Amino acid sequence: MGRRKWAVITGASSGIGEEFAHQLYDMGYSLVLTARNYDKLQSVKTGLQKKKRGRPKRDIRVETIAADLGEAAGMKRVADTVEDIIQSPDFTGETNLPAILINSAGFGAVGDFSDISIERQETMVDVNIKGLMYLTYRMIPLMEKAGGGRIVNVASSAGLFPGGPHMSVYYATKAFVVSFTNGLRYELSEKNSPIHVSALCPGPVNTAFNVRAHVRNALPGISPRCCVKSAINGMKRDRAVIVPSLSIKAVSIGAKLLPSGFILPMVSHQQKKKI
Repeated sequence: MGRRKWAVITGASSGIGEEFAHQLYDMGYSLVLTARNYDKLQSVKTGLQKKKRGRPKRDIRVETIAADLGEAAGMKRVADTVEDIIQSPDFTGETNLPAILINSAGFGAVGDFSDISIERQETMVDVNIKGLMYLTYRMIPLMEKAGGGRIVNVASSAGLFPGGPHMSVYYATKAFVVSFTNGLRYELSEKNSPIHVSALCPGPVNTAFNVRAHVRNALPGISPRCCVKSAINGMKRDRAVIVPSLSIKAVSIGAKLLPSGFILPMVSHQQKKKI
């Protein structure tokens, strides 16, 4: 059996993660998809498999893992299962290790810090930070063994701001993702590692994420298709930080240049509109 390209995608049951699944599948990648909701994952898998109809036969596999990356047991089960899948006798050819890891799982919550339950905010930290960090840690040795790969950590334009009043924990988690990505990227380059890491920092994207966060965006959102297309192009060009839209690029540059005393009141004003 020849070389099979693999992509591991978290948060693959909807939104940006689901769109990554469709676009990478169309590029010929076999997929390992993970999310909490088993039924939604199976629906995504069914939709992908329907694409085979009327096309030349391709040796593409789609595997699903239903697990919660907000729990330590879920993190470990996903990593263990991915490793088992890609190293099993049924799948091992010249190599059958992940070429791409998309850390897309995450969620947000809008409101004053003291008004959002601490349990919900702790779970946000666990999913947005700990789940992403753990899976990256487990996948890097496998990707190095395979000879290389690419990691895309889905952050947010929120991670480029000095803070986010009324979404304080969410903004902080995304700032972690950007900082972590930049630091890890440099570490890997120092070792001449064949692994390349990027942070995807979109502004508003029209997905179910906003419904879950009870968010009404102040700026118009882009489609998941446009967001992921931009992400894949940026990944191919080995961009450290990928910002899909020109308007958000301009805003993020302003956030870097202007003092935080000017930026934070503006962010607070916009976030209050979402409450």
